[in-house]
Amino acid sequence: MTTSVLEKARKLQNQARHIAEAQKDAVQQERVVRRIDEVRSALEKAIGQAGVAGLLKERTGQSVDLTPLASAYERFAVKSRGGLPADRVFTEAQKALETCAKEIAAAIREAWTQWARTCVNGVSSARFAALAPPERREAEALLRDMRGHAERRAVDGAVIRSFCAAYADVLRLVEQAPSEVPTQLAELIERIDAGGLTLHDLSADDIALLREYDQDVWISVTRKAD
Repeated sequence: MTTSVLEKARKLQNQARHIAEAQKDAVQQERVVRRIDEVRSALEKAIGQAGVAGLLKERTGQSVDLTPLASAYERFAVKSRGGLPADRVFTEAQKALETCAKEIAAAIREAWTQWARTCVNGVSSARFAALAPPERREAEALLRDMRGHAERRAVDGAVIRSFCAAYADVLRLVEQAPSEVPTQLAELIERIDAGGLTLHDLSADDIALLREYDQDVWISVTRKAD
């Protein structure tokens, strides 16, 4: 009888040990899955910034150093050999990748801002005055968009593509304008666009200037009813 009780006790003890080990394995598995998800998330963000850097290089010729990302990945790979990494290894990898993503983003922003500002400053907005009114409004809107994109704190693929598209359109429009636009013409067009002018307000020189740059075709003359 005593032997039978002891045997049952041993079986119960073994079952309890198996249950405890299974629970321990489940906790360990959950820990590893959670850590892997954290590292994967950090890696995806870093890779995303690397993709933006690649687009920046493609569209602008500006290069960003991506070696820290490769180094962080290599360190994690080395420490992961020989079994499941410890929590410390996962944590180090996650922090290293997050740091890489921030550093790459900062480098992209610096390179982008310098390049984009140079492009904006290189657009001769004074030549907009000699464009037809629809093209002039389009060029002005495009240049505003370019200025906004050039000052963005967060630079992604959409910002780069939008800026480059606007830049190409502005250059196309400027090519249609005379290479040199007199200050008098720009000021005269601004006066006309403001409204309220009559023929009495325009001198013969004003009309001659408009005709010289083919701007007279964009001006309508109507007779007042009173």
